[in-house]
Amino acid sequence: MKKTIITLTIIAALALSLAGCSSAPAAEPETPAAENEAAAPEAQVTADVPSPTEEDGQTASPETPAVPGRQDGERFEAVIMLEGMEEKVHYEHIRNEALGFELDYEYEDLERRTTDDGECFLSRWDSPDDPWNYLELRYDQGNADLVADAMKATLSGLYETVEEEPCTLDGVGDCIRIDASGAKNGAPAGSLQSVYVIPAGEGCLVAAAHCTIESAEGFGARFSYMLNTLSLLNG
Repeated sequence: MKKTIITLTIIAALALSLAGCSSAPAAEPETPAAENEAAAPEAQVTADVPSPTEEDGQTASPETPAVPGRQDGERFEAVIMLEGMEEKVHYEHIRNEALGFELDYEYEDLERRTTDDGECFLSRWDSPDDPWNYLELRYDQGNADLVADAMKATLSGLYETVEEEPCTLDGVGDCIRIDASGAKNGAPAGSLQSVYVIPAGEGCLVAAAHCTIESAEGFGARFSYMLNTLSLLNG
């Protein structure tokens, strides 16, 4: 009789255990929508935090760092295109306070000569006493249009072909360019000139690039790049 009671007790316990297992959930239920709504106020609080630029009800203006200009005598590298190929060049930045301009020149290939009248950059490969490839700059107190007319008349006496056209340089904007070719009457055979008359204050800056036909794609192009670095100190 005791064995029967013990057996029935064990069977009943197993039945209760199996009933509990079958009622357990197969997976955790998804987060109720109410819980998601409860998290929303935290996001709203974050959105209401004042911007770091706001202080005492005023919004601070973002600071834009100024780009400093190059210093007189500063040297740096640049890349230009010569005869369809890239070439690395070494520039030196100069400022001429007396004439009111600044520009970059190739200090390895050109020798700088400064006088009371202006600046001259001569090829180091030419004879110093008889240069063929050089760039000279001077200031003229005359009106730019009148100076251009006078330059055109002078060049017409030295060259067969003289053409004048408007030109734009990167650093100074609009100016007048006069190209002269076909040397005659004592001008060096095979020489070319490109003269730029640049309005500057009450007068103008005159830049004359001299080269030969053979060096037009070399020194001629170098001078053109240099003139596009030109800027007026009071412009």
